[in-house]
Amino acid sequence: MAFNDLLLQVGGAGRFQQIQVTLVVLPLLLMASHNTLQNFTAAVPTHHCRPPADTNLSKDGELDAWLPRDRQGRPESCLRFTSPQRGLPFPNGTETNGTGATEPCTHGWIYDNSTFPSTIVMEWDLVCSRRALRQLAQSLYMVGVLLGAMIFGHLADRCGVDAHPHAGLCGHPDWLCLQPGPVSPGWCGLCCAPLALPAAAGLRALFCLLHLLLVLRASLQKELTLGKGQASAMELLRCPALRRLFLCLSMLWFATSFAYYGLVMDLQGFGVSIYLIQVIFGAVDLPAKLVGFLVINSMGRRPAQMASLLLAGVCILINGVVPQDQSIVRTSLAVLGKGCLAASFNCIFLYTGELYPTVIRQTGLGMGSTLARVGSIVSPLVSMTAEIYPSVPLFIYGAVPVAASAATVFLPETLGQPLPDTVQDVENRRRGKRRQQRQERKQMVPLQASAQAKDGL
Repeated sequence: MAFNDLLLQVGGAGRFQQIQVTLVVLPLLLMASHNTLQNFTAAVPTHHCRPPADTNLSKDGELDAWLPRDRQGRPESCLRFTSPQRGLPFPNGTETNGTGATEPCTHGWIYDNSTFPSTIVMEWDLVCSRRALRQLAQSLYMVGVLLGAMIFGHLADRCGVDAHPHAGLCGHPDWLCLQPGPVSPGWCGLCCAPLALPAAAGLRALFCLLHLLLVLRASLQKELTLGKGQASAMELLRCPALRRLFLCLSMLWFATSFAYYGLVMDLQGFGVSIYLIQVIFGAVDLPAKLVGFLVINSMGRRPAQMASLLLAGVCILINGVVPQDQSIVRTSLAVLGKGCLAASFNCIFLYTGELYPTVIRQTGLGMGSTLARVGSIVSPLVSMTAEIYPSVPLFIYGAVPVAASAATVFLPETLGQPLPDTVQDVENRRRGKRRQQRQERKQMVPLQASAQAKDGL
């Protein structure tokens, strides 16, 4: 691309760009913490029904007399006896005690605050009949992320802040890897001045700006021409070649985010310390993205994308059939699946940018990122299906990425290929692939004919 050549002519990425990227990355480091904060602010502590207000809890066993027991001998979370049951709470230690009538927790709940001093579950009693509101709270947070990002991304563009055109829709730090520079060339004059000696600051800034304008006029003729015919978002559905890319990539974006948040927002379900597994989940991203980077640049984008989604889905599906008491096995599978999804996020950002042509690349990235936000909104709601069977959410979280991985079959490989600039380039790439396939078929026909003739002799 001419823009990359221009950056090299004016100095490429220098100290200012390094400082800018550092300052931008620092606040982005907190983004993942906010997205997964509900693991702690909405954690569900051990709880049971509160007895009536006039109950004298000082008597021995008075509280246990109000609490039915489940088959594991633990107090029921959502039921209590209508009247205290005297005697042994559960005779054989396994069966529900007593034959007394039970009722819901009409006087509230008593929570174990030894691990979590306070959560929104305790504050708003988001348990039992209201437990679905806990997942709804996470979905509403993700809706706010999407709407806020769209609004402030638009305001950033209108106010002149140099940003990714769809950074608001993206909401992910990996968009930095797609930005050339990553600063706008128009700011070169301003950025040179602080780095120069005070006496020559004005001259250096002026020279840099003039040089930039001259090189810009000479080097960006193609980009200027393409800018007059920028494709709209509707072109993603109107053009057959772009429609195919859009539908396949939408499945990949949605599935990656859907399964990712399905795993990271259910840390209490693995039976180990929530703080320990949070640290492990955070640490696995680094080696996973490193391995993903090596695979992307050696085997190609398409195999890396397919393998990361497929392996993640398989790990989640296996986790759904592993017994609940096998906490180490379940945690290991979850960590592996989460690492694969992190690698998938890296790949999909790069892959999307290389598949779409220049005239609609940023729009395509924005639409894909929006589909990822939709996945993160729907993901917490799927957790409600655990009421049907505890493993149902895991089966759904695993099936979606496995199914979506098949969409990569319909996408072309972009490793080592030039970036398309126009929709026509995408069409030509598609036609070139078909032409190559036809030529291969023609070459095979004479070989088969000669083999048959030889057999006849």
